[in-house]
Amino acid sequence: MVEKIPDKKKRFEESVKLFVERLAEDRCILAAVLVGSITDETIWRKEGMHLWVIEIDGVSKRLKADGNDERIFRILVEDDINLFCEVIPRSRFKMMVEGSSRTAFSCNYFAKRQLIHCDDPSIEKWFETANKFATKDQEKELLTSSGWAIHAAKHCRNILDYKNDLQRARECLLWGAHGIAAIEIVRAGEVYELYSLHRAIEIKPELFQAIYLDLIAGKPTKKKIGAALEAIELYLEEHATAHLKPILKYLQKQKRLVPMSEISEHFAYSQIYPWHIETSCEWLSDHGLVEKLSAPFKLQS
Repeated sequence: MVEKIPDKKKRFEESVKLFVERLAEDRCILAAVLVGSITDETIWRKEGMHLWVIEIDGVSKRLKADGNDERIFRILVEDDINLFCEVIPRSRFKMMVEGSSRTAFSCNYFAKRQLIHCDDPSIEKWFETANKFATKDQEKELLTSSGWAIHAAKHCRNILDYKNDLQRARECLLWGAHGIAAIEIVRAGEVYELYSLHRAIEIKPELFQAIYLDLIAGKPTKKKIGAALEAIELYLEEHATAHLKPILKYLQKQKRLVPMSEISEHFAYSQIYPWHIETSCEWLSDHGLVEKLSAPFKLQS
């Protein structure tokens, strides 16, 4: 029997309440953040709750299962609800807030966060700062999502030119549509928790008719694939200067030949990974906005 939404929502809320009561008894736990909200709109798809548990530095012992990843994850159970917890030392949480960690979160369009327990005034202040939507973070998110969309469009073009495989080409374009959906939500200045494509369709119905709705309707054809690819490429060209602004600003300041590894290192404080940068730089080069050159550099300085 399907559980009614009000009943499920109440059960999850009670589970979180009990968990917070337990945390309050542990002096090593400084704060807890609920990742994702408990609302009528979201509860139907939840199988558990995701939380950040912030603790005093040096408390949790690493397990073999943690591997080499600096992040520590633990699965707890409260009132038959699974709680997927990332255990974060206080010092690392501070780094996250300041944007020096790859898990920086102050501009995140797919998950809302709520401070549900806090015994440290500094953490409460850090959280308030980090939970604000910042212009700098918006530029970062636009660059990241643009990298996904550019990569998808380029890969689709190669599949059509070399393989003429319409099915695989459609799969690539659908990934590109997801990237552009993320872009549109960030451009709108929203923090959106459900399926980004559905919200993006509301924002830009004509665009997503061509790059998503037409693609999933029936078998892929050259006409539909071609129209979707052209729409994505035109979209990227129209917004390139704004969406790839962080790279262009960085290169303009350098006024010299900059190695790709150095560019990647500059953006390493954020969630922008090296391949995002490489994809975006290649696109800028292909469109004559930057120049790609070869020069002798040591692998290690």
